[in-house]
Amino acid sequence: MSLRFSAIVILSLLLMVVSVLVFSVNYEKAAKEYPRRVAGLVNAEGKVDLRAIPGRGGATVLRLPSPLAFCSGTGERELPDQVVMAVHGLRAIRHTSDIGDILRGSADIDWAFVISVFLSFGAGLLTYKSISGERRDGTLTLTLSHPVPRVTVLFAKYFAALFSLSAALLLAGLLSLIVLRSAGTVQLGGDDWVKLSLFGLVSVMYLSIFTLIGLLCSVFARTPLTSAASFLFVWTALVFVIPNLAGIAAGLIGKVKTPLEMREMANAIPDQLSLTVGMDNDEVASVKLRRELARERLLREYLQSLVRQVELGQNVARISPMSTFSSATEQIVGGGTFRLMQFVQNAVHFREGFFRAIIEADKQDPQSQHRYVPWWVGSNPFSHRVVDIGPANEFRDVLPSSSEGLIAALWDILLLTFYNLLAFAVAFWRFARQDVAPTPGM
Repeated sequence: MSLRFSAIVILSLLLMVVSVLVFSVNYEKAAKEYPRRVAGLVNAEGKVDLRAIPGRGGATVLRLPSPLAFCSGTGERELPDQVVMAVHGLRAIRHTSDIGDILRGSADIDWAFVISVFLSFGAGLLTYKSISGERRDGTLTLTLSHPVPRVTVLFAKYFAALFSLSAALLLAGLLSLIVLRSAGTVQLGGDDWVKLSLFGLVSVMYLSIFTLIGLLCSVFARTPLTSAASFLFVWTALVFVIPNLAGIAAGLIGKVKTPLEMREMANAIPDQLSLTVGMDNDEVASVKLRRELARERLLREYLQSLVRQVELGQNVARISPMSTFSSATEQIVGGGTFRLMQFVQNAVHFREGFFRAIIEADKQDPQSQHRYVPWWVGSNPFSHRVVDIGPANEFRDVLPSSSEGLIAALWDILLLTFYNLLAFAVAFWRFARQDVAPTPGM
């Protein structure tokens, strides 16, 4: 037991420390490159050339890097992190990649991976002999010959294993945070520490489930070897098989339009909002603006359909505690599709605020015709001034608060609680009715 516990502590320590070191380097780079002013809309002096704005596109806003991506960074690495826009509408939502991302591939690990895969397996190492081993050796019969309730025996073995895993997690986590603080690249605030505490609580709940699964296998099996094989089978199914099959099942159940279909729908917008003979200049400007807003709505609806497809897969996969844990940790630290939709909404709010600000600036120019026409080429009916529109020229992406993350993860936390209660109830039901006398020849 001491050897197994030592191995769990050392390996989890190495993996979690390495994860924060890699994160620290990546975060420092992302933080330095993160722009406040939106290139393409605002110049280096923080001012806006109103004359150029109607025909300008390709401005890009980036998602604010999360200081807690080392806890759960799946959404940070895989989901879109930039929005391309003109002032009259969003143009694209995509993911930035560079040569470093290609070379790293899927080599990056985070705390959620270490806990969900490595420490959950460690739970089986600590519990597979708890009942079956003592029954084989005859010590369980000796223990229960005293006035000790079986529930007490089961609780003791459960808490001993869970305490060992929690101690390993706490030790590795504290040392990793010390290393992260020493690096000086990430400054964690009060809300970040609340998120870390919630992350730790959910992690212990997850490890508790696999501790109980290990006890379940040990209670049902007659020998430690059978118990170990049973746990390995269940662990593989819950950690690898079900989460991957759930994604395939979601792809078969839910249908999402292809990019080609979306492009065809976007190309049909001018026919739906057509220009007619006899329209005055203001009406033409209004129709062109409505076309751009319709394209933006179509893009956002497409993104929402993709997110619903992902969430469908997550809902199917929630029969596995591993998928439930991954979803909960993503929400708590501010990642996943929850964070993606918030980022896009922040980009939309910026665009709308920027648009209102330039319209107000144009109204202050008596020489302007006050007519905003997207992609206008030629004589410009808009103001020719270069103005400072104040705070509206800065994109402010805001990370979800700990309370928002907790609310988003509440269903997953309740599900983890249910899995714990169910596993313990089944284990106790079986143990309470079991003959603990050793079988001859075992």
